[in-house]
Amino acid sequence: MTMAAAGKMNFTFKLDRNLRDQFNDVCEGLGISMSAALTAFVKQTIRQQGVSFSLLDENGFCPSDAAELSHRAAEIRAGKAKLHHHDLIEVED
Repeated sequence: MTMAAAGKMNFTFKLDRNLRDQFNDVCEGLGISMSAALTAFVKQTIRQQGVSFSLLDENGFCPSDAAELSHRAAEIRAGKAKLHHHDLIEVED
């Protein structure tokens, strides 16, 4: 971060070009700059002490659950996991 105008800081981070372009398109459609959108996001995050959207992936998993599933799948593919056969139990309503 570098000091800019009175009390303001520049904040630089890396972002995939495609994501950046898509975000820019959304911001332009809303009539705001990317800087204004990110500032609003930061202020709202502080106000709510959290983010106001889901951090689940496209399959509905949080990052730690997705990592666990990926790890288990890799173990299965590598033949390291012990799999057990279970019969399906049907329950009547």
